[in-house]
Amino acid sequence: MLFKNAFEQQPSLRFVYEKLQFNSALGRQHLLNMPFCTDAEELVAEFDHLEAFIALWRDESLRHILSHLCQQIHQLNNIAPTLLALENGAVLDDIQLFEIKKTAILTDVISQDVSKLGIEWLHYEPLDAVVNLLDPEQTHIPHFYVYSAYDEDLACLREKMKTACDSQEAETYRFQAQEIEDRLRAELSEKLRPYSQALSHNLKSTATLDLLTAKARLAIDWNACKPQIGDNHNLTMLINPEIAATLEQKGRKFQPVSIAFGQETVLITGANMAGKSVLLQSLSLAQHLFQFGFYLPAESATLPVVDEVITSIGDRQSALSGLSSFAVEVLTIDRIIKTARSGKRVLALVDELARTTNPDEGRQMVNGFIRLSRKLQLTAVVTTHYSGLDVDCKRLRVKGLQIPEGVSSLSVGHISDYMDYSLMETRNDDVPKEAFTIARLLHVDEEFLTECGSKE
Repeated sequence: MLFKNAFEQQPSLRFVYEKLQFNSALGRQHLLNMPFCTDAEELVAEFDHLEAFIALWRDESLRHILSHLCQQIHQLNNIAPTLLALENGAVLDDIQLFEIKKTAILTDVISQDVSKLGIEWLHYEPLDAVVNLLDPEQTHIPHFYVYSAYDEDLACLREKMKTACDSQEAETYRFQAQEIEDRLRAELSEKLRPYSQALSHNLKSTATLDLLTAKARLAIDWNACKPQIGDNHNLTMLINPEIAATLEQKGRKFQPVSIAFGQETVLITGANMAGKSVLLQSLSLAQHLFQFGFYLPAESATLPVVDEVITSIGDRQSALSGLSSFAVEVLTIDRIIKTARSGKRVLALVDELARTTNPDEGRQMVNGFIRLSRKLQLTAVVTTHYSGLDVDCKRLRVKGLQIPEGVSSLSVGHISDYMDYSLMETRNDDVPKEAFTIARLLHVDEEFLTECGSKE
């Protein structure tokens, strides 16, 4: 799975993507085509490189070099089509030759900045020969035309064009000069062909540089932490940046959540509005960010490397597929089971399984999935508001509504102000019964509540 393909499964990744401050399309494209990394050693190297970049950005004495570096990257374009044409034996035109000259000059300057910053692992191929070939006048200005310095006959013809007696004579000289220019373009293309791989390599190095720069700046902005690789999940004060930003616009704060679990099935209970769906969305985002090489918006984070994250959260997939919510749920559960049986490492995040069917069958399905998950040694986090579940697994409960003494009335927009989203271990599977409490605080019709069987 590539980063650009992960937006559908984890929509909050798009929010992260839009927050990144790239200097060029190179870094942006590099991220979009980045694969979901399942190699622990590669992730360790990525996090080490990112840690070094963050240190560079925090060093005020290096700010002028970094600013100059970003300016050079900003001027660089992706000339992959031109390099492909060169490799395939094409004769390049003046625009394509200009693109190569500009790339060679800029990546040479970028490599000098990289050296000043002490980034030894990022390699750039020397392209002095390319610059000299396309800049015979040694101006080091990033523009190109077929210079008179390439050929004495060409220089002579151009002079004759200036002093021609009439337009016909000038046209004759111009035609002769054009023949020489065409030959020179063919010769230059042939001489440049051996450098196409070096040019491609330098573009790739710059794309890596741009992406790491964007990741470092985002990590600093979010005060994010360097994730560690381990066998278990252990996330402290995890934040969902997208939801936090939405709440901030409303003058409210996101409550960070801490959670720890191993290669096991975790059952999380809690009333509606208790933040169970947000928790699963945040776990999904954290796992994706982790395996795309990002720092995490948390105080500390340890995560295992998995092959797939499979989620069943909300009704978005059913809306996209045209299937009912229940159909999408059971097909997702089937996919989780088959993927686990294939031997892949899976993180399954299942929100309110079978919530759209009748409660008796719903309980049976939750019980069955948790029992099978334990047999398959599947790492799964399952939320539910069902009670009476007869399963042996790690149980957590959202603390839920905490109404201070003296509060007898709430508005819809302030219910979350009294909700404690933190998790606590429990052996009891009873779900907090807060529906009537919330309804009464919202001053819902009292006769209706009485008819429902609600008591003060």
